[in-house]
Amino acid sequence: MAQFYRPGQGPQQRKRKAKPKPATIAAADVVGLDHFGRGVVRSAQGVKFVAGALPGEVIDYVESSKYEAELLAVQQSSPERQQPACEFYRQCGGCDLQHFNVAAQQQHKQQVVTELLHKFAGIDVTAGTSVWQPTLSGSPWNYRRRARLAAHYDKSKRQLTLGFRARKSKTIVPISECATLALALNNLLAPLRACLAELKLVPFLGHVELLETTAEPLVVLRLTRSLAAADRARLVAFSEHHQVRIAWQDEQQVHWLDTGPLPQYATWQAKLQFNPGDFLQTHRDLAEAMVAQALQWLEPESGDTILELFAGSGHFTIPFARSGAQVTAIEGVPSMVRQLQHNAHLHGVAVTAACSNLAQPWAQSAAAKLLQGPFNKVLLDPARAGAAQAVQELVRMQPAQILYISCAPDTLARDAATLVQGGYHLKQAQLVDMFPQTHHIEVMTLFERE
Repeated sequence: MAQFYRPGQGPQQRKRKAKPKPATIAAADVVGLDHFGRGVVRSAQGVKFVAGALPGEVIDYVESSKYEAELLAVQQSSPERQQPACEFYRQCGGCDLQHFNVAAQQQHKQQVVTELLHKFAGIDVTAGTSVWQPTLSGSPWNYRRRARLAAHYDKSKRQLTLGFRARKSKTIVPISECATLALALNNLLAPLRACLAELKLVPFLGHVELLETTAEPLVVLRLTRSLAAADRARLVAFSEHHQVRIAWQDEQQVHWLDTGPLPQYATWQAKLQFNPGDFLQTHRDLAEAMVAQALQWLEPESGDTILELFAGSGHFTIPFARSGAQVTAIEGVPSMVRQLQHNAHLHGVAVTAACSNLAQPWAQSAAAKLLQGPFNKVLLDPARAGAAQAVQELVRMQPAQILYISCAPDTLARDAATLVQGGYHLKQAQLVDMFPQTHHIEVMTLFERE
């Protein structure tokens, strides 16, 4: 007699074992925070990292992976715990430390940098030493001058979802306001979503970027098709009613709804033009304060030859050039190099700017001749990947001072080890609380030749 088997079944196939139910642990002590701001629990089952838990607390948690766990309840709270200000905090992936008071956040971040510098570079900068300068801080709320919103259009429901991604997920959390976003951008969230939902292009909307400029807010739409006349008319009406500028971006270029000049952002005692997509420091106030601090530490003057690496569109370049120093600025994105040159022209300063991939040996660089120097001072502000190749080249060049600004203390510590081995010592360090309510860290470090 013939036997029939359903797909996935057969006489040779074993029955799958049911996955074990995740273990729930009660009354666990939180002994510290890791570098991502997660509570650390040590037990007979091993180390677990629990998002939302704070040192000194007693918690209940359920295991979610080999090393991670989900917080279920706080039986005994830390005095540093606070009520999150944002109603979307538990779902949204934008912030992860709103439950931790700001002073404690800053102390934790400085400790992270201290530990990494000691571990990887052998640098001892414990709190209270003359190396650490007071934290550079600004408003912990409504400070973000840019945000990228994810967008999804459900064709069956004819519904647009606009918001931020959930933690460790592609799910979009729809938001009506954001506690860290600049007020001018916050006020746009609801009317902008309503406007976009009525457009014919809404199924072809990728993401939406909001930027605070020195004038009116800027909305940038990422589209996969051209803008129809009816949609353009709706956007013009929205722009005029809400006093915002609108641009849209396709695979080739940025298109503007109007014919006005490029938007501007503020740096130290100057306003610089930028294009959508150009890098901008997140915190409105601290972006300028960082430049002021860099000027104070490096003290640029006539006669100095300064090399700036990862220069962007001129955030540090223009203020340094206005001091009378001779500045050579290197940036890896061609459009930002052109914008930097344009900003230098607008401010009447002489800057030598060039495009180069700073991750390759400088002898092979398109800017090899410019990079030969000599330079007596260097400023670099790389992305999270750091500047491994660049610091090797700088050690060979031996400038007197190197100001390294980092948004990733792990790669900073790696590169600091190269500088120390090359004869430099850390003279000053300063935490810049660029990203309050999150675990992200910005730090300024000044190295000098022994």
